[in-house]
Amino acid sequence: MSDDKREIGLEVHTDERLPAIFVDNLGISTRSDDMHFVQFMTSLPGGVSEQCRMMIPDEKLKRMIDVLCDHLKYAPKRPRPKTKARVK
Repeated sequence: MSDDKREIGLEVHTDERLPAIFVDNLGISTRSDDMHFVQFMTSLPGGVSEQCRMMIPDEKLKRMIDVLCDHLKYAPKRPRPKTKARVK
């Protein structure tokens, strides 16, 4: 259970009828209203098959990414900002 649920005391209701699916691709498109269209897909010999699609608000998606990074003990590397060349 994520820290969010423990902090505010919400119970997680699971649905055992939902299948567990394998995914190995992720697509994200961002709308102008800070909503993100997220797709999970699976690579198959004949192409890529979409498995799940969701709309997620900006702040909730950031929190989900934080939870994933914490769980994996992973910190994404950010590229260094480009600097202007020095003139000699």
